[in-house]
Amino acid sequence: MILIVFLIPGGLCIGYIVIRLRRRPRKPVTWSEVFDTITRDEIANADELLSTFLLPDSIRPSDFLANYVEVSGSTPEKPLDANRKPTVSAANFAKGANVPLGYPRWFIAAYPDVVMWLSSQDETGILRISAEALYGVEGAKELIRIHGFKRIGELIEEKFEEFDQAQLRRLATGYCRDTRKRLECAMVVKEKKQPARRWFEAPPKRQRGSALSQRVLSDFD
Repeated sequence: MILIVFLIPGGLCIGYIVIRLRRRPRKPVTWSEVFDTITRDEIANADELLSTFLLPDSIRPSDFLANYVEVSGSTPEKPLDANRKPTVSAANFAKGANVPLGYPRWFIAAYPDVVMWLSSQDETGILRISAEALYGVEGAKELIRIHGFKRIGELIEEKFEEFDQAQLRRLATGYCRDTRKRLECAMVVKEKKQPARRWFEAPPKRQRGSALSQRVLSDFD
């Protein structure tokens, strides 16, 4: 903001003009830039993660990158925008501290709220949610019915090392189902609006392709 003041001899103010400078929006971060910054060695299956997690859940690339740097405690190959800060949940894992076992770093970066949600549950809640992620909702119900929570806890403690991708997918889905919240790193998806059809125009042909390909994903703050 610039303030211009008009004065007359004697120091008397006769008026002023306020000029507000419009800030230029930040350039959106693309997934290609994210993986170039992180390096493919750290996330070898980037294409699969994009198709299974990051694009379907509309994860914001800039949030993911800031969170990944925060969670891993590493220094990216390319300088990170100083204005890019980790999200609220990811800040709990500053420089890799307090990162719970069982999750790959990319998942904590993309879904820090899911990780915090599970860790905040009581013992029964943790066992139920973990069992649903490991065996599916119906499978978990059957195992709990047969063995009870105590035995399920023992089995998980004996055999569990890390969630695989199918289990992580069920965990993220379970979070959205149980909490009815939007993922912390998810972008607001704006659907393309079709112009109003005039009375003499034929109906538009249905476009082929997935719904995802028709979305406009805005990465502006």
